[in-house]
Amino acid sequence: MNKILPVARTAVGVLLASVMGMSVAQSAAPDKVVASAGSVTIGQNEITRLLQGMPEAERSAIKNNRAGVENWLRQRVASESLLREAQSKGWGERPDVKAKVDAAVREVTARIVSTAYLESVAQVPATYPSDAEVKAAYEQGKANFNLPATYRVAQIYLASNGGDAAATSKLRDEAKKLATQARGGDFAALARSRSQDPRSAERGGEVGMLPLEQMLPEVREAVAKLKTGQVSEPVQSASGFHIVKLLETQPARTATLEEIKPRLQTALRDQRQQQLVQAHMAGLVPAGSLKIDSAALDAALQK
Repeated sequence: MNKILPVARTAVGVLLASVMGMSVAQSAAPDKVVASAGSVTIGQNEITRLLQGMPEAERSAIKNNRAGVENWLRQRVASESLLREAQSKGWGERPDVKAKVDAAVREVTARIVSTAYLESVAQVPATYPSDAEVKAAYEQGKANFNLPATYRVAQIYLASNGGDAAATSKLRDEAKKLATQARGGDFAALARSRSQDPRSAERGGEVGMLPLEQMLPEVREAVAKLKTGQVSEPVQSASGFHIVKLLETQPARTATLEEIKPRLQTALRDQRQQQLVQAHMAGLVPAGSLKIDSAALDAALQK
């Protein structure tokens, strides 16, 4: 399945952004070292924590972008090395640096305390929303709950080793022969024995039920032209050749209430919490109670 899906390159950026906000302290528990440079190490636990905090789509994209992950590890080790270098030179004891650290601590502390308190006074009742409220929201937004057409596909994948034109031509010829065999024989058996994508090969080449948008652009175009049961000509992508068979098509439709219910419940609870937050904040400074010195404000804005 991995090879037919496009890699979300921005996901590694999310991973990097996430780690920059973390403490650089390493876990005291035994941890398998994944990357190291000198005395700086990055363990499995840190990577696992980051991945577990991400949405499934981003986590899957990162796992499949080996080069991006290795680049992130390099930057992570460099960041830790930079910090240790600065600390070894007593940079944290400089008055100007300590002042910035103290200000940052005060700001973060204030934000955490305020946020935690606000969450406690803006708690949404466990019984909200009711089934009736969810159904009403579904009917109101039904026009926006459209699901795209989906395609159940199987593939035989031949990986390219990044060789020269001659190697690519040889691989293309091999793919063409496999496509011919697949049309006249057992596609699933051929995928199990010849496909170089282990995850789909063990399922007879089946990748799953996907909308076109979740496929590689090259594969997407080929699948859109197939009729159920047909096998495509070899499709070349950046990583290799794909021979695709269309097994089933589901037309575009409106999601059912049961399908959309979990998302609606979450959205309604988030909306209610925002309403409670806004109401509480408004109550802290009622309309008409705020006094503003216009002259002082004008002077401040002119500085």
